[in-house]
Amino acid sequence: MDIETGKKFIKERNYLEAEKIFLNLLHKNENLMLVNYFLGMLYFELQNYKKSKFHYNNSLKHNTNSKEVLIKLAYLEQSYGKLEEAKDIYEKLLNLYPYYIETYYRIYLLNSDHLKEEYENLFLEIINKKNSTLHEKALANYLLSKIEKKRGKYESEIDYLKKSHIDIFNSKKNYNLQSNFYYQKIISKKFKEIIFSNIDKKNLNFKKYFPIFIVGLPRSGSTLVETMLSDNDKIKGLGENSVINMAVLNQISHKIFANNFDKKIFELSINCSEIESFVLKKFSNLFEFNENIRFIDKTLENFFNIEIILNLFPNAKFLHCFRNLNDAVIAIFQSLLPTLSWTHNLDDILNYIDNYIITINYFKKKYPDKIMDIKLENLTKDNEKIGKNIFNFCNLDWNNKSFNFNKKKDLQIKTTSNVQLREKIKNYDYDKYKKYKFILNDYKQKYKWL
Repeated sequence: MDIETGKKFIKERNYLEAEKIFLNLLHKNENLMLVNYFLGMLYFELQNYKKSKFHYNNSLKHNTNSKEVLIKLAYLEQSYGKLEEAKDIYEKLLNLYPYYIETYYRIYLLNSDHLKEEYENLFLEIINKKNSTLHEKALANYLLSKIEKKRGKYESEIDYLKKSHIDIFNSKKNYNLQSNFYYQKIISKKFKEIIFSNIDKKNLNFKKYFPIFIVGLPRSGSTLVETMLSDNDKIKGLGENSVINMAVLNQISHKIFANNFDKKIFELSINCSEIESFVLKKFSNLFEFNENIRFIDKTLENFFNIEIILNLFPNAKFLHCFRNLNDAVIAIFQSLLPTLSWTHNLDDILNYIDNYIITINYFKKKYPDKIMDIKLENLTKDNEKIGKNIFNFCNLDWNNKSFNFNKKKDLQIKTTSNVQLREKIKNYDYDKYKKYKFILNDYKQKYKWL
Protein backbone atom coordinates (compact mmCIF):
# COMPACT_ATOMS: atom_id res chain seq x y z
CA MET A 1 0.00 0.00 0.00
CA ASP A 2 1.28 3.48 -0.86
CA ILE A 3 0.42 7.17 -0.44
CA GLU A 4 -1.73 7.25 -3.59
CA THR A 5 -3.91 4.42 -2.28
CA GLY A 6 -4.29 6.25 1.04
CA LYS A 7 -5.25 9.45 -0.78
CA LYS A 8 -7.83 7.49 -2.79
CA PHE A 9 -9.37 6.16 0.43
CA ILE A 10 -9.55 9.67 1.91
CA LYS A 11 -11.27 10.93 -1.24
CA GLU A 12 -13.77 8.06 -0.96
CA ARG A 13 -14.18 8.81 2.78
CA ASN A 14 -12.91 5.40 3.77
CA TYR A 15 -11.05 7.03 6.62
CA LEU A 16 -10.27 3.98 8.76
CA GLU A 17 -8.80 2.15 5.75
CA ALA A 18 -6.73 5.22 4.94
CA GLU A 19 -5.56 5.41 8.57
CA LYS A 20 -4.16 1.86 8.38
CA ILE A 21 -2.15 2.72 5.29
CA PHE A 22 -0.68 5.98 6.58
CA LEU A 23 0.14 4.59 10.04
CA ASN A 24 1.95 1.72 8.33
CA LEU A 25 3.91 4.18 6.16
CA LEU A 26 4.66 6.23 9.27
CA HIS A 27 6.02 3.14 11.00
CA LYS A 28 8.29 2.55 8.00
CA ASN A 29 9.51 6.20 8.10
CA GLU A 30 8.44 6.71 4.50
CA ASN A 31 7.97 10.27 3.20
CA LEU A 32 7.21 11.64 6.67
CA MET A 33 6.25 15.10 5.48
CA LEU A 34 3.42 13.82 3.26
CA VAL A 35 2.37 10.95 5.50
CA ASN A 36 1.95 13.26 8.50
CA TYR A 37 0.13 15.77 6.31
CA PHE A 38 -2.44 13.18 5.22
CA LEU A 39 -2.79 11.86 8.77
CA GLY A 40 -3.55 15.45 9.82
CA MET A 41 -6.27 15.61 7.17
CA LEU A 42 -7.58 12.22 8.17
CA TYR A 43 -7.91 12.99 11.87
CA PHE A 44 -9.51 16.33 11.05
CA GLU A 45 -12.27 14.43 9.24
CA LEU A 46 -12.52 11.99 12.16
CA GLN A 47 -12.93 14.99 14.50
CA ASN A 48 -9.79 14.30 16.51
CA TYR A 49 -8.28 17.73 17.09
CA LYS A 50 -5.22 16.61 19.07
CA LYS A 51 -4.10 13.97 16.60
CA SER A 52 -4.76 16.21 13.61
CA LYS A 53 -2.69 19.05 15.06
CA PHE A 54 0.07 16.63 16.14
CA HIS A 55 0.52 15.30 12.63
CA TYR A 56 0.30 18.69 10.92
CA ASN A 57 3.02 19.96 13.23
CA ASN A 58 5.13 16.87 12.52
CA SER A 59 4.68 17.50 8.82
CA LEU A 60 5.90 21.08 9.28
CA LYS A 61 9.10 19.78 10.89
CA HIS A 62 10.07 18.53 7.42
CA ASN A 63 8.98 21.71 5.60
CA THR A 64 8.50 24.60 8.01
CA ASN A 65 6.86 26.97 5.55
CA SER A 66 4.68 24.59 3.55
CA LYS A 67 1.66 26.64 2.59
CA GLU A 68 -0.44 23.51 2.07
CA VAL A 69 0.18 22.29 5.62
CA LEU A 70 -0.08 25.74 7.21
CA ILE A 71 -3.44 26.48 5.60
CA LYS A 72 -4.79 23.12 6.81
CA LEU A 73 -3.47 23.75 10.32
CA ALA A 74 -5.04 27.21 10.39
CA TYR A 75 -8.38 25.79 9.25
CA LEU A 76 -8.16 23.13 11.95
CA GLU A 77 -7.71 25.84 14.59
CA GLN A 78 -10.49 27.91 13.06
CA SER A 79 -12.98 25.04 12.95
CA TYR A 80 -12.42 24.38 16.67
CA GLY A 81 -12.91 28.03 17.61
CA LYS A 82 -9.23 28.77 18.25
CA LEU A 83 -9.47 31.99 16.30
CA GLU A 84 -6.34 33.77 17.49
CA GLU A 85 -4.19 30.73 16.67
CA ALA A 86 -5.77 30.60 13.22
CA LYS A 87 -5.25 34.32 12.68
CA ASP A 88 -1.53 34.04 13.55
CA ILE A 89 -1.02 31.29 10.98
CA TYR A 90 -2.95 33.18 8.30
CA GLU A 91 -0.84 36.30 8.92
CA LYS A 92 2.30 34.20 8.60
CA LEU A 93 1.01 32.87 5.28
CA LEU A 94 0.21 36.38 4.04
CA ASN A 95 3.80 37.41 4.69
CA LEU A 96 5.31 34.29 3.17
CA TYR A 97 3.02 33.94 0.15
CA PRO A 98 1.32 37.25 -0.73
CA TYR A 99 -0.21 35.73 -3.89
CA TYR A 100 -1.68 32.66 -2.17
CA ILE A 101 -5.36 33.54 -2.59
CA GLU A 102 -6.60 30.75 -0.30
CA THR A 103 -5.23 32.63 2.71
CA TYR A 104 -7.20 35.78 1.93
CA TYR A 105 -10.36 33.71 1.54
CA ARG A 106 -9.86 31.84 4.82
CA ILE A 107 -8.98 34.92 6.83
CA TYR A 108 -12.05 36.67 5.42
CA LEU A 109 -14.21 33.79 6.70
CA LEU A 110 -12.48 34.17 10.06
CA ASN A 111 -13.37 37.85 10.23
CA SER A 112 -14.64 39.97 7.34
CA ASP A 113 -12.74 42.97 8.77
CA HIS A 114 -9.50 41.27 7.66
CA LEU A 115 -10.48 41.86 4.02
CA LYS A 116 -8.87 45.19 3.10
CA GLU A 117 -9.62 47.35 0.08
CA GLU A 118 -5.90 47.62 -0.56
CA TYR A 119 -5.93 43.94 -1.65
CA GLU A 120 -8.08 44.83 -4.68
CA ASN A 121 -5.19 45.25 -7.15
CA LEU A 122 -3.60 42.00 -6.00
CA PHE A 123 -6.86 40.12 -6.60
CA LEU A 124 -7.20 41.67 -10.05
CA GLU A 125 -3.64 40.67 -10.81
CA ILE A 126 -4.39 37.05 -9.86
CA ILE A 127 -7.45 37.05 -12.12
CA ASN A 128 -5.45 38.37 -15.07
CA LYS A 129 -2.49 36.03 -14.64
CA LYS A 130 -2.32 33.45 -17.43
CA ASN A 131 -1.25 30.65 -15.09
CA SER A 132 -3.92 31.26 -12.44
CA THR A 133 -6.25 28.31 -12.00
CA LEU A 134 -10.03 28.64 -12.26
CA HIS A 135 -10.23 27.98 -8.53
CA GLU A 136 -7.84 30.85 -7.79
CA LYS A 137 -9.76 33.19 -10.09
CA ALA A 138 -13.02 32.14 -8.43
CA LEU A 139 -11.70 33.05 -4.96
CA ALA A 140 -10.30 36.36 -6.22
CA ASN A 141 -13.62 37.31 -7.82
CA TYR A 142 -15.48 36.25 -4.69
CA LEU A 143 -13.30 38.43 -2.48
CA LEU A 144 -13.68 41.35 -4.89
CA SER A 145 -17.44 40.96 -4.54
CA LYS A 146 -17.07 41.33 -0.78
CA ILE A 147 -14.99 44.50 -1.22
CA GLU A 148 -17.75 45.93 -3.44
CA LYS A 149 -20.30 44.95 -0.80
CA LYS A 150 -18.38 46.96 1.80
CA ARG A 151 -18.49 49.93 -0.55
CA GLY A 152 -22.24 49.58 -0.97
CA LYS A 153 -21.89 48.83 -4.68
CA TYR A 154 -24.36 45.96 -4.78
CA GLU A 155 -24.74 45.55 -8.54
CA SER A 156 -20.95 45.38 -8.90
CA GLU A 157 -20.89 42.86 -6.04
CA ILE A 158 -23.33 40.64 -7.91
CA ASP A 159 -21.29 40.93 -11.13
CA TYR A 160 -18.16 39.68 -9.35
CA LEU A 161 -20.17 36.90 -7.68
CA LYS A 162 -21.41 35.72 -11.07
CA LYS A 163 -17.84 35.55 -12.37
CA SER A 164 -16.75 33.66 -9.25
CA HIS A 165 -19.50 31.09 -9.63
CA ILE A 166 -18.75 30.56 -13.33
CA ASP A 167 -15.10 29.86 -12.55
CA ILE A 168 -15.81 27.55 -9.61
CA PHE A 169 -18.35 25.60 -11.69
CA ASN A 170 -15.97 25.26 -14.63
CA SER A 171 -13.10 24.17 -12.37
CA LYS A 172 -14.92 20.81 -12.09
CA LYS A 173 -17.22 21.15 -15.05
CA ASN A 174 -17.85 17.49 -15.91
CA TYR A 175 -18.63 16.56 -12.33
CA ASN A 176 -20.91 19.57 -11.88
CA LEU A 177 -22.79 18.88 -15.12
CA GLN A 178 -23.39 15.27 -14.06
CA SER A 179 -24.44 16.37 -10.57
CA ASN A 180 -26.91 18.91 -11.96
CA PHE A 181 -28.30 16.31 -14.33
CA TYR A 182 -28.90 13.95 -11.41
CA TYR A 183 -30.71 16.59 -9.32
CA GLN A 184 -32.68 18.17 -12.15
CA LYS A 185 -33.60 15.13 -14.26
CA ILE A 186 -33.35 12.01 -12.08
CA ILE A 187 -33.97 12.15 -8.34
CA SER A 188 -36.29 15.19 -8.44
CA LYS A 189 -38.49 13.34 -10.96
CA LYS A 190 -38.29 9.80 -9.56
CA PHE A 191 -38.41 10.21 -5.75
CA LYS A 192 -42.11 9.18 -5.65
CA GLU A 193 -41.67 6.01 -7.67
CA ILE A 194 -38.55 4.26 -6.39
CA ILE A 195 -38.63 0.50 -6.86
CA PHE A 196 -37.12 -1.44 -3.95
CA SER A 197 -35.85 -4.99 -4.38
CA ASN A 198 -34.29 -7.59 -2.02
CA ILE A 199 -36.19 -6.28 1.00
CA ASP A 200 -35.97 -8.47 4.10
CA LYS A 201 -37.56 -6.52 6.93
CA LYS A 202 -37.24 -9.37 9.42
CA ASN A 203 -33.46 -9.28 9.16
CA LEU A 204 -33.06 -5.56 8.68
CA ASN A 205 -29.65 -4.70 10.15
CA PHE A 206 -30.58 -1.13 11.02
CA LYS A 207 -33.95 -1.58 12.73
CA LYS A 208 -32.40 -0.89 16.17
CA TYR A 209 -30.89 2.43 15.05
CA PHE A 210 -32.50 5.82 15.75
CA PRO A 211 -30.61 8.26 13.50
CA ILE A 212 -31.39 11.93 12.97
CA PHE A 213 -31.22 13.43 9.48
CA ILE A 214 -31.10 17.21 9.08
CA VAL A 215 -32.42 18.24 5.66
CA GLY A 216 -33.29 21.42 3.77
CA LEU A 217 -31.40 24.20 2.03
CA PRO A 218 -27.97 25.62 2.87
CA ARG A 219 -27.87 28.76 5.03
CA SER A 220 -31.10 27.82 6.82
CA GLY A 221 -29.87 27.02 10.33
CA SER A 222 -28.87 23.38 9.84
CA THR A 223 -25.42 23.78 11.40
CA LEU A 224 -26.99 25.51 14.40
CA VAL A 225 -29.36 22.56 14.89
CA GLU A 226 -26.64 19.94 14.44
CA THR A 227 -24.32 21.73 16.85
CA MET A 228 -27.08 22.03 19.44
CA LEU A 229 -27.78 18.28 19.28
CA SER A 230 -24.15 17.14 19.22
CA ASP A 231 -23.42 18.01 22.86
CA ASN A 232 -23.85 14.43 23.98
CA ASP A 233 -21.40 11.52 24.25
CA LYS A 234 -23.98 9.18 22.75
CA ILE A 235 -24.70 11.33 19.69
CA LYS A 236 -22.22 11.54 16.83
CA GLY A 237 -22.43 14.46 14.40
CA LEU A 238 -21.33 13.33 10.94
CA GLY A 239 -21.73 16.61 9.09
CA GLU A 240 -22.45 16.53 5.37
CA ASN A 241 -21.10 13.07 4.62
CA SER A 242 -23.23 12.26 1.51
CA VAL A 243 -23.21 8.52 2.31
CA ILE A 244 -26.81 7.94 1.22
CA ASN A 245 -26.26 9.83 -2.05
CA MET A 246 -23.12 7.84 -2.71
CA ALA A 247 -24.99 4.61 -2.01
CA VAL A 248 -27.70 5.50 -4.53
CA LEU A 249 -25.27 6.63 -7.22
CA ASN A 250 -23.19 3.52 -6.65
CA GLN A 251 -26.14 1.54 -8.02
CA ILE A 252 -27.40 3.79 -10.80
CA SER A 253 -24.53 5.99 -12.07
CA HIS A 254 -23.50 3.47 -14.75
CA LYS A 255 -27.04 3.75 -16.14
CA ILE A 256 -27.81 7.46 -15.94
CA PHE A 257 -24.41 8.64 -17.19
CA ALA A 258 -24.23 6.20 -20.10
CA ASN A 259 -24.22 7.64 -23.63
CA ASN A 260 -27.37 5.75 -24.61
CA PHE A 261 -29.34 6.69 -21.48
CA ASP A 262 -33.07 7.24 -22.08
CA LYS A 263 -34.71 8.99 -19.14
CA LYS A 264 -38.19 8.24 -20.55
CA ILE A 265 -37.86 4.52 -19.84
CA PHE A 266 -35.55 4.76 -16.81
CA GLU A 267 -36.80 3.24 -13.54
CA LEU A 268 -35.08 4.17 -10.30
CA SER A 269 -34.55 0.73 -8.78
CA ILE A 270 -32.72 0.25 -5.48
CA ASN A 271 -31.34 -3.08 -4.31
CA CYS A 272 -31.86 -2.89 -0.54
CA SER A 273 -29.29 -5.54 0.27
CA GLU A 274 -26.60 -3.72 -1.71
CA ILE A 275 -27.42 -0.28 -0.33
CA GLU A 276 -27.46 -1.65 3.22
CA SER A 277 -24.01 -3.17 2.75
CA PHE A 278 -22.66 0.05 1.21
CA VAL A 279 -24.03 2.24 4.01
CA LEU A 280 -22.72 -0.12 6.69
CA LYS A 281 -19.22 0.02 5.24
CA LYS A 282 -19.21 3.80 4.77
CA PHE A 283 -20.59 4.68 8.19
CA SER A 284 -18.24 2.17 9.86
CA ASN A 285 -15.38 4.08 8.26
CA LEU A 286 -16.60 7.34 9.82
CA PHE A 287 -17.24 6.26 13.42
CA GLU A 288 -17.97 3.32 15.71
CA PHE A 289 -21.22 2.47 13.98
CA ASN A 290 -23.55 0.58 16.30
CA GLU A 291 -27.04 0.92 17.76
CA ASN A 292 -25.69 2.31 21.05
CA ILE A 293 -24.57 5.55 19.40
CA ARG A 294 -27.10 7.78 17.68
CA PHE A 295 -25.79 9.76 14.76
CA ILE A 296 -26.75 12.98 13.01
CA ASP A 297 -26.40 13.13 9.25
CA LYS A 298 -26.51 16.72 7.96
CA THR A 299 -26.40 15.97 4.25
CA LEU A 300 -29.06 18.54 3.38
CA GLU A 301 -30.12 17.06 0.04
CA ASN A 302 -31.30 13.91 1.84
CA PHE A 303 -34.83 15.30 1.59
CA PHE A 304 -34.76 13.60 -1.82
CA ASN A 305 -33.80 10.32 -0.11
CA ILE A 306 -36.40 10.16 2.66
CA GLU A 307 -38.09 7.07 1.20
CA ILE A 308 -34.73 5.32 0.80
CA ILE A 309 -33.59 6.25 4.31
CA LEU A 310 -36.80 5.00 5.92
CA ASN A 311 -36.35 1.69 4.12
CA LEU A 312 -32.90 1.48 5.69
CA PHE A 313 -33.62 3.10 9.04
CA PRO A 314 -37.35 2.74 9.88
CA ASN A 315 -36.82 4.68 13.14
CA ALA A 316 -35.14 7.67 11.51
CA LYS A 317 -36.29 11.21 12.31
CA PHE A 318 -35.91 14.20 9.98
CA LEU A 319 -35.35 17.80 11.03
CA HIS A 320 -36.30 20.09 8.16
CA CYS A 321 -34.52 23.47 8.44
CA PHE A 322 -35.90 26.32 6.36
CA ARG A 323 -36.15 30.09 6.14
CA ASN A 324 -37.76 32.80 4.02
CA LEU A 325 -37.20 31.46 0.49
CA ASN A 326 -36.29 34.81 -1.09
CA ASP A 327 -33.61 35.23 1.56
CA ALA A 328 -32.48 31.64 1.01
CA VAL A 329 -31.86 32.23 -2.71
CA ILE A 330 -29.73 35.28 -2.07
CA ALA A 331 -27.87 33.76 0.89
CA ILE A 332 -26.93 30.71 -1.19
CA PHE A 333 -25.82 32.81 -4.15
CA GLN A 334 -23.71 35.05 -1.89
CA SER A 335 -21.96 32.03 -0.42
CA LEU A 336 -19.27 29.99 -2.10
CA LEU A 337 -20.28 26.32 -1.84
CA PRO A 338 -17.91 24.63 -4.30
CA THR A 339 -19.11 21.07 -3.65
CA LEU A 340 -22.76 21.87 -4.48
CA SER A 341 -23.10 22.01 -8.26
CA TRP A 342 -26.50 23.73 -8.28
CA THR A 343 -25.42 26.77 -6.24
CA HIS A 344 -23.41 28.53 -8.95
CA ASN A 345 -26.06 30.37 -10.94
CA LEU A 346 -29.52 31.71 -10.17
CA ASP A 347 -31.29 29.52 -12.73
CA ASP A 348 -29.99 26.34 -11.10
CA ILE A 349 -30.59 27.63 -7.56
CA LEU A 350 -34.22 28.48 -8.29
CA ASN A 351 -34.81 25.21 -10.15
CA TYR A 352 -33.34 23.22 -7.25
CA ILE A 353 -35.41 25.11 -4.66
CA ASP A 354 -38.57 24.57 -6.70
CA ASN A 355 -37.89 20.81 -6.73
CA TYR A 356 -37.06 20.94 -3.02
CA ILE A 357 -40.44 22.54 -2.21
CA ILE A 358 -42.33 19.88 -4.17
CA THR A 359 -40.30 17.04 -2.62
CA ILE A 360 -40.37 18.09 1.03
CA ASN A 361 -44.09 18.90 0.90
CA TYR A 362 -44.79 15.44 -0.53
CA PHE A 363 -42.88 13.69 2.24
CA LYS A 364 -44.33 15.92 4.98
CA LYS A 365 -47.79 14.75 3.95
CA LYS A 366 -46.73 11.11 3.63
CA TYR A 367 -44.67 10.94 6.86
CA PRO A 368 -45.98 13.70 9.17
CA ASP A 369 -44.70 11.94 12.31
CA LYS A 370 -41.19 11.59 10.91
CA ILE A 371 -40.47 15.19 9.87
CA MET A 372 -40.25 18.28 12.07
CA ASP A 373 -40.18 21.78 10.55
CA ILE A 374 -37.66 24.20 12.05
CA LYS A 375 -37.98 27.76 10.81
CA LEU A 376 -34.76 29.73 11.22
CA GLU A 377 -36.60 32.93 12.06
CA ASN A 378 -38.34 31.22 14.99
CA LEU A 379 -35.24 29.32 16.13
CA THR A 380 -33.19 32.49 16.50
CA LYS A 381 -36.01 34.34 18.25
CA ASP A 382 -36.92 31.66 20.81
CA ASN A 383 -34.10 29.13 20.66
CA GLU A 384 -34.73 27.49 24.03
CA LYS A 385 -38.41 26.80 23.32
CA ILE A 386 -37.71 25.49 19.81
CA GLY A 387 -34.68 23.61 21.12
CA LYS A 388 -36.79 21.76 23.68
CA ASN A 389 -39.28 20.85 20.94
CA ILE A 390 -36.46 19.48 18.80
CA PHE A 391 -35.07 17.39 21.65
CA ASN A 392 -38.52 16.07 22.46
CA PHE A 393 -39.17 15.16 18.81
CA CYS A 394 -35.84 13.28 18.71
CA ASN A 395 -36.56 11.53 22.04
CA LEU A 396 -33.58 13.21 23.72
CA ASP A 397 -33.22 14.74 27.17
CA TRP A 398 -33.02 18.53 27.03
CA ASN A 399 -29.68 20.07 28.01
CA ASN A 400 -29.67 23.70 29.16
CA LYS A 401 -26.09 24.00 27.91
CA SER A 402 -27.00 23.11 24.32
CA PHE A 403 -26.55 26.69 23.06
CA ASN A 404 -23.29 27.47 24.91
CA PHE A 405 -21.20 26.76 21.83
CA ASN A 406 -18.33 29.00 22.90
CA LYS A 407 -17.74 26.77 25.95
CA LYS A 408 -17.45 23.53 23.99
CA LYS A 409 -13.72 22.97 23.63
CA ASP A 410 -14.01 19.89 21.42
CA LEU A 411 -16.68 21.32 19.12
CA GLN A 412 -15.78 21.18 15.43
CA ILE A 413 -17.74 23.39 13.03
CA LYS A 414 -16.57 23.11 9.42
CA THR A 415 -19.16 25.28 7.70
CA THR A 416 -18.99 29.03 7.07
CA SER A 417 -21.23 29.45 10.14
CA ASN A 418 -18.26 28.53 12.35
CA VAL A 419 -17.39 31.94 13.81
CA GLN A 420 -20.99 33.18 13.83
CA LEU A 421 -22.22 30.20 15.87
CA ARG A 422 -19.62 30.69 18.59
CA GLU A 423 -21.09 34.09 19.37
CA LYS A 424 -24.46 34.78 20.97
CA ILE A 425 -27.32 33.71 18.69
CA LYS A 426 -28.77 36.82 17.06
CA ASN A 427 -32.37 37.39 16.06
CA TYR A 428 -33.17 36.94 12.39
CA ASP A 429 -32.37 40.03 10.33
CA TYR A 430 -35.41 40.53 8.10
CA ASP A 431 -33.77 43.44 6.24
CA LYS A 432 -30.43 41.80 5.46
CA TYR A 433 -31.23 40.86 1.87
CA LYS A 434 -33.72 43.57 0.89
CA LYS A 435 -31.13 45.45 -1.14
CA TYR A 436 -30.54 42.34 -3.28
CA LYS A 437 -34.13 41.54 -4.21
CA PHE A 438 -33.52 43.06 -7.66
CA ILE A 439 -31.74 39.86 -8.74
CA LEU A 440 -35.02 37.94 -8.38
CA ASN A 441 -37.18 40.19 -10.56
CA ASP A 442 -36.73 38.10 -13.73
CA TYR A 443 -37.93 34.94 -11.98
CA LYS A 444 -41.11 36.07 -10.24
CA GLN A 445 -43.45 35.03 -13.05
CA LYS A 446 -41.93 31.56 -13.28
CA TYR A 447 -41.86 30.76 -9.54
CA LYS A 448 -44.96 31.59 -7.54
CA TRP A 449 -43.18 31.14 -4.19
CA LEU A 450 -40.91 34.13 -4.83
